[in-house]
Amino acid sequence: MDIKAKLRYAAVLSLVLLFSSGVSVLAGTTQEVSSETGVYYTVKKGDTLWDLSQKFSDDPYTWPDLWSKNGQLSNPHLIYPGQKIKLIHRSDLDRFGATGEGQSAAMDDSGAVESIAVTAKEESRRYYYSKIERAGFMKKKPITPHGTVFKLKGTDQLMLGKGDVIYIKSNEETPLVIGARYVTYRTFSPREITSRMMDVNRKKINRVRDEIGTQHYLSGVVEIVGEKDGFFIARITDSYRSVKLNDKIMPYKKRSRYIPLLKGLESIQGEIMVSEEGETTFGQDMVGFINRGDRDGILKGQAYTVYYNEAKESNDLFGGKALSVPVTIGNFIVIDTQEETATVLVTYSTQGISPGDFFKFME
Repeated sequence: MDIKAKLRYAAVLSLVLLFSSGVSVLAGTTQEVSSETGVYYTVKKGDTLWDLSQKFSDDPYTWPDLWSKNGQLSNPHLIYPGQKIKLIHRSDLDRFGATGEGQSAAMDDSGAVESIAVTAKEESRRYYYSKIERAGFMKKKPITPHGTVFKLKGTDQLMLGKGDVIYIKSNEETPLVIGARYVTYRTFSPREITSRMMDVNRKKINRVRDEIGTQHYLSGVVEIVGEKDGFFIARITDSYRSVKLNDKIMPYKKRSRYIPLLKGLESIQGEIMVSEEGETTFGQDMVGFINRGDRDGILKGQAYTVYYNEAKESNDLFGGKALSVPVTIGNFIVIDTQEETATVLVTYSTQGISPGDFFKFME
């Protein structure tokens, strides 16, 4: 966090201290609520959580933290003029180590905070993604499953969900453990994936065709509850999608919903391969895969910008020289990495992102 961001955040902290003393300094802009101490911002026309996060912390990617502080917002993408947005809770004071001594602050009509003589600790930046455990991955070679779903309880059920029972045939080399939890998943081969891309520009898809691996598409979590006649009985404890016949299983490993935010590497450039759900175009809050991974220096939490190159006609440019101009269309953060690929979450997009679009780090 740069000095400007530190000053702004510490200013918000100092406002909390002023409010807790019963002093109102935000007349016309915010309103003190005695039963729930905090600093509030009144939403204006055109505001978004993305923009407010940029304004008050110099980092738009922290908008999920802002949303989590405001339980009254059922949809983070729909906020309305006149709504009160809590910027910080009093409980945050201890985490930031603010003492309140020697602090002063003011908020102008636009909501911008300026501050001097601040004392605060920088919070490690994190992105909250509630659906992290359902995000799958892509590998050049599929992993070896620990078992396969061969029967569903009930003869007419083709797809099952949480609470239902399934029967699993284990891999003899990796016996299952009663009481243990496993992830159910199914795979899509490179041929199956590219067959869904008939509407994608051929030149773009050809750039990444040879790098597309086997997609591992997670469907749920099961717990082994028993064994009978050489097969295992399991109950579905979490359902991300419908669990189906012939789904495979692998050991379950809990993943944190909090992702540490990191700067991307300027040395890395690559392409979008495909979306997780198979769409030809996808956008904000959707998951996809890129053709760079662990071996390239990709780390979980890194942020990158998605763009495509637009060719300018020579008569549009000085000197009559043709030029390829990058057009920014979105941002993503990395949520999982494999050796050659990574899973990414689109955090912002201005238009549809498609296979073959480029990405790189941009300030």
